[in-house]
Amino acid sequence: MLRGRDVDEIKELKREGLSIRAISRLTGYDRKTINRYLLGPAGKPVYGLRPTPVSKLEPFKPYLRERLQAGVWNGQVLMREIRERNYGGCYSMLTAWLRPQRKEALSVAVRRFETPPGKQAQVDWGHLGSLSEAGSEHAMWGFTITLGYSRMMMAEAATDQKLGTLLRMHESAFRQWGAVPEEILYDRMKTVWTGTDERGEIVWNAIFLDFARYWGFTPRLCRPYRPQTGVPTDRSSSVG
Repeated sequence: MLRGRDVDEIKELKREGLSIRAISRLTGYDRKTINRYLLGPAGKPVYGLRPTPVSKLEPFKPYLRERLQAGVWNGQVLMREIRERNYGGCYSMLTAWLRPQRKEALSVAVRRFETPPGKQAQVDWGHLGSLSEAGSEHAMWGFTITLGYSRMMMAEAATDQKLGTLLRMHESAFRQWGAVPEEILYDRMKTVWTGTDERGEIVWNAIFLDFARYWGFTPRLCRPYRPQTGVPTDRSSSVG
């Protein structure tokens, strides 16, 4: 027999839209057992006979969405933060909600952008969580560079986003591919650009621009909030 707290958790997961199979995987209980506790004595769903209560997670979703936009995707970190804000639900409810958010974010991140072979690639950084070492936590970052035509990707993890790390990972990708794309898209990372001049033209980081010239590719900036959409470069971006 399940404890009252376990039954409540099962019912809340069901209200969140999870299937019986998913609930079984999360809680470890047999699907038949879960079905038995979800059905009333007359064989009708209990949650269908009464107004659906608001999920315990619901009041915290605006805060969680803000944290996701800030790059915090670690479930344990988020759980700790909402516990401090008096969240009284279970961890499995949070992870069940995070799963489709991650799927949607990944879908946006890898949405296909069509270019001819060898024409274009795109660089992105993503926050992977944190790494504990010697009693202190270090942020972990994921670097990806993706070819626009073939969708071939090179990905590595790093503990910083410094210029030297960025350039080293570019070189690793070029060696793996055996080629360099004509142009590479970037968001407005400060290791790549330093701003715009009085004419509104892009001012590239000088060391990065020398690197691009050496390897023979043209850097381009994505439009704000529009990754995979290149902004035509000004004269300072030419690497020819």
